[in-house]
Parts: sequence; structure tokens; C-alpha cells
Amino acid sequence: MNLEFDYTTVMKFAEWAKKLPDSIDFIDYWYNLFLSKTKHAIETEPMDNINAFWINRWRNDFEKYVDGYKPVPGEGYSRDERGWFAQYMQGLVYGLQTPGDVIAKHFGKPVFEAVIDDFFRGHCCSMDWFVRNFVDEYGFPPGASQITKLHM
Repeated sequence: MNLEFDYTTVMKFAEWAKKLPDSIDFIDYWYNLFLSKTKHAIETEPMDNINAFWINRWRNDFEKYVDGYKPVPGEGYSRDERGWFAQYMQGLVYGLQTPGDVIAKHFGKPVFEAVIDDFFRGHCCSMDWFVRNFVDEYGFPPGASQITKLHM
């Protein structure tokens, strides 16, 4: 599988994250999104890629039509934190050439929480730095053994 870096996709994930309500559990939401059929389709099916549809289509698929996820109350984090997290976690997908569901299943929700809690250290660094730092701290997921440099 070739998960080619797509800047538009990364930025539209960031916009989606920023538009979420502050009152929902953002980590639970994004973790379940990584596990979802919706995100898998965005990553693997050209017609469901960002260049074909805007984020409302993705969100509707995830929350209503395909996956049926219901946001739960909790910490929403700030818009900047959510946007950064969405971008850099998608960078992890591209940098490790690993689908989001594999990343979520392997690392689990506690790692997602640790990543966003590290926002102040990572938000001013490059996505390549983030991917290298992530691997240094948490290792590789199944099927990945090297880091692909992101071309931005």
C-alpha cells in the first residue's frame, strides 16, 4: 500500500478537528475515527479521498451513515491543539506508510492522549521530526520498519 503524502488531506483533517465542539472527548473521537471504515476509505479509496469530497461528507459518514459513532462528553482541547493533532497524526500515517486503523489498534488510546498532551513540545517542530520522535518513543507499528520522509 502506498500512502502518498497529500497536503490537502492533512489540512482538511485539521479543519475537521477544529470544527468539533469543545464539549466532546476529542481523543475518544479521533481514536475511533482512526479505527473507522470512513478513515480507511479516505486512505485507500480514491473516490473517498479529500480531493473528491469536503469534510462534511467524511464527518457524516463517520458519525451517521457508515460508522455511526456518537461523540461522548469530555475534554475537547483547544482548536489549535485539535488541528495540530489531526495534522500530525495523519503525518504519522504517511510517514510510517501504515493505515490509521493499524496505528490505533497497535498503540491504543493512551498513546493518542500522550501525543496531544505533548502539544507544547511538538507543535513548533516539523512533521518529520514528530514522526521520528514518535518512533523513538513508541516504536514502529506492525508492518513498518522505516520512516518515509514527508514531502511538504
